[in-house]
Amino acid sequence: MPEHTPAPTPHRAIYGFAFYILFTVLFFVYVAWAFLPVELGLHSYLPDKYFAVFVPVLIMVCAFFAVIIYPAINLSLTPNIDSIASVVDLKLVLPKGSEFTSWSQLQNQRSETTPKRNPSPTTTLCNMCKTEHVAKTRSPIPPLRFLDLQEINATYYN
Repeated sequence: MPEHTPAPTPHRAIYGFAFYILFTVLFFVYVAWAFLPVELGLHSYLPDKYFAVFVPVLIMVCAFFAVIIYPAINLSLTPNIDSIASVVDLKLVLPKGSEFTSWSQLQNQRSETTPKRNPSPTTTLCNMCKTEHVAKTRSPIPPLRFLDLQEINATYYN
């Protein structure tokens, strides 16, 4: 069995050479179409000369936007790694009108606004709206155990 390598094999070499010749010929046909005058009589079978310039410029502009402009916009909108906005959404944590730039300021503000009373076991204190909410009680998850295949078959097929 042959080893899978990226090294050229005769099969790849033949197809590679054929594609090289094909695209070289197509490039020369494109350049000839772009530079030959219209008076040769082939203008009724070929597209307008406008497309000889428009298509390459369109490809270059799209590539420029995809490789340079869009990543630059994303990088400019991303907060710095040391910024608190990269960890906490400031609009959700703080009420309107309050601004801060450090974690200690956030902790100080939270300790000042948090009431010092203990909520009852059935209620919990919400960090966002600073009010008490009734805690949702759920049934406990049953413990894991080994299920016997006969028990499963009896449950599902009887």
